[in-house]
Amino acid sequence: MPTTNARVRAHFEGDSPYVATDSPANGADTVVGETTRTHVVSADGTNTVDLSNAAAEGHEVTVVHNGGANTPAVSFADADFVGTGPANMTSAGATATVRNIDGTASGWVVVATGSA
Repeated sequence: MPTTNARVRAHFEGDSPYVATDSPANGADTVVGETTRTHVVSADGTNTVDLSNAAAEGHEVTVVHNGGANTPAVSFADADFVGTGPANMTSAGATATVRNIDGTASGWVVVATGSA
């Protein structure tokens, strides 16, 4: 196990287990990992965010649209949310922060959204 200093340096110098970058294929899902706090997506076509691996009560994830190809959009399945999920993100720089309130795959709520 690395020392505390090494873990802190790794986190802030880009080797964090809490930050993930994904470039899914055209139309493929982008899967958020169980420890991910920031999920950056370079979309290709429309990519749906799969939050099932990250479903733990209190877990909060910010999804960031990082541009892409083929009219890129990042979408969310309303079935994953208590109520309605965030709208499709269609421009680079758009963000959606979601939180799981009950530890289930359908227990997500929208905390905040932002645009570029």
